[in-house]
Amino acid sequence: MKKLIILFMVLISPVFANNCNKKLFTLKIDTPIELKNILNDLSSECNLNIVIADKYAAKALASKINYINIVNEPLKSLLNIIFYSKHLFHKLDKNILYISYFKTKIFKINYIPSSISGDTTYGNGGSNPNSSINTGSNNLQTNYSFNFWSDLKVNLENILKNTSNFYKAPIIDKNAGLVTITGTKEQLKEIQNYLQTLNERLGKEVLIDVHIYSVELSSSHKTGIDWSKLSLALPNVSTSLRAKRIFGDESIFNSATFNAGAFLNFLAQNGNVNSISNPKIVTLNSQKAIMSIGDTIYYKYASNVTSNNNGNPTTSYTINSKFVGVVLAITPQISDNGNIILSINPKISSFKNITQLQNSNRDMPPDTKDDTLMSVVKLKNNETLVLGGLITNDSQLEVNGVPVLKEIPIVKYLFSSREKITSKKELVFVITPHIINLNDKKTLKDYGFKKLPSLEDLNVK
Repeated sequence: MKKLIILFMVLISPVFANNCNKKLFTLKIDTPIELKNILNDLSSECNLNIVIADKYAAKALASKINYINIVNEPLKSLLNIIFYSKHLFHKLDKNILYISYFKTKIFKINYIPSSISGDTTYGNGGSNPNSSINTGSNNLQTNYSFNFWSDLKVNLENILKNTSNFYKAPIIDKNAGLVTITGTKEQLKEIQNYLQTLNERLGKEVLIDVHIYSVELSSSHKTGIDWSKLSLALPNVSTSLRAKRIFGDESIFNSATFNAGAFLNFLAQNGNVNSISNPKIVTLNSQKAIMSIGDTIYYKYASNVTSNNNGNPTTSYTINSKFVGVVLAITPQISDNGNIILSINPKISSFKNITQLQNSNRDMPPDTKDDTLMSVVKLKNNETLVLGGLITNDSQLEVNGVPVLKEIPIVKYLFSSREKITSKKELVFVITPHIINLNDKKTLKDYGFKKLPSLEDLNVK
């Protein structure tokens, strides 16, 4: 003790006797001194057994402290200050002082152990084997892949690498939702800040209310709906309350300006209106929600022609299926100020020639035509987005003729007629996102839900 005071101007003086936990310490350093020398004096004074956990801690203890001025502090505070200066962990258990450069900490992540991969529409041959979503069998190639836990591990490793030259790989138990990190003080601090922010964002949910309408365009609207007239159809709508979007129309409305009945009447002015679907889906913040409306059509085609022992040809047929209809993929992201950024990807698929389904001599699946749209918009909570512009030409074959006779091969051509009927339709999406706060006790009515008038109530035909 006295030797340190003389050589290094270090003073460690107990104010109270006997138990070091009841003593106050004064430590003054104005000449560089190795930390291990200070610990040696403390060990002698307080009968401490010092355990050094790793070589990195031993290296830090051999480094010098340049300046410290501690006056009348308990032992716990003294240890906190000197070890903090060297970024070391310590634990005092009775008369044993454990010192380490690394510490292991377990964090909890509230997330379902799942992954999603495939395409937001439909690929030939069925769903991706690694996908938890059945994606049918019609190829519209917009591939996506999302594996929360793999992405999380990469992010954690990058944080550990950027914080220190040395790092240990994180251990992730996705089934239990646990992340185990062994790192330095700086690494654990950065990881804790990241995971805390992540948990806060994952705890937010978005309820997406979608109405999908099909407008069979009249002869005077073959080029599509004139969206510039929408502002005239809705009451109490000012231009300042809406934003222009990709169709050249103003298509975002707050809850005070959007009137469902007036909107349906506006659509009816352009042609026959049909409500295709009204899905409501809840998804976590930044997670993709997928809605599909359509039919799965089964067909067969000649896949192989061989000859038997007698030289007669034998045809093998393959039975497969195709999805035709509408797929809507929406990914919401809640910003810090409460706005919602929506990534919206609607796609429509249909057959080019419906008669190909009956052609057994065809050696490939029937042809399809696909229309797609991608858009990113920013909405306030409970605002409504109107999205239109996807126009399709639907064709169907209508057979007229004498009953029974029109079904007989060869003869049927004498007693029947076939007419290909084509109609032009525009799909309209009305999308309203609602942020759900699980801490608030609210009903669906609080999130903007109410009974909407039916097409019959509005006399829409």
